[in-house]
Amino acid sequence: MGRRITRKQLKQDEFISTADTLVHWVIANWRPFLFGLAALCVVIVAWWAGTRWTGSRAEHASLLLHQATAAADAASQGGDAAAAQAKLQEVVDRYGRTEQADMAMVLQARLRIDANDLEGARSLLVEVSGRRGGDAIGRVATLDLVRLQIATGQAAEIAPQLEAMVSGEDLRLPRDVALYELGELYTSKEDPERARSYYQRLVDEFPESPYRPQASQRLAELG
Repeated sequence: MGRRITRKQLKQDEFISTADTLVHWVIANWRPFLFGLAALCVVIVAWWAGTRWTGSRAEHASLLLHQATAAADAASQGGDAAAAQAKLQEVVDRYGRTEQADMAMVLQARLRIDANDLEGARSLLVEVSGRRGGDAIGRVATLDLVRLQIATGQAAEIAPQLEAMVSGEDLRLPRDVALYELGELYTSKEDPERARSYYQRLVDEFPESPYRPQASQRLAELG
């Protein structure tokens, strides 16, 4: 009577057969195998080095931005505005097209507003807003730009953009923020009825909005 072969033995035989085939393949194809292995090692090392470099660069950019932000805060309280602008420009020059550089441009724009260089501030905010779209820095730049344009009487230019943000066609600002800014725009134009409609819409449609208490206060003031 023959010896019964168990399932475990069959699996072991399959493993040995597969391993043997693999060894023979490697021996027969050792040159391309080694070249492929070397290429894989190069890719892994390059990825590791790139990750390290990117992380280090981001850390340095954030540190420099922190220093520049401190200088800008001091300048806004009567400190050396020229030194703050130079520090912010250093971030832009060294780390252009990064989050840190774009935030530095927003801060530069605010210092220019303080210095009454409104056109210079506007050009910086337009650039950052257009490049970053609806991300966090883009929203900061867009909101600063909207408020600058409202303050300088450019309602005809900014109103259609805010309407597009309310409808969701333009995603640079959340809808509730755009509604509030439209209310502010028409308040500044002494059009209380139209301003009231935007504030009321914000209150009705966005009960969780952080702008809701301000909109409610505006409605009370408008009567």
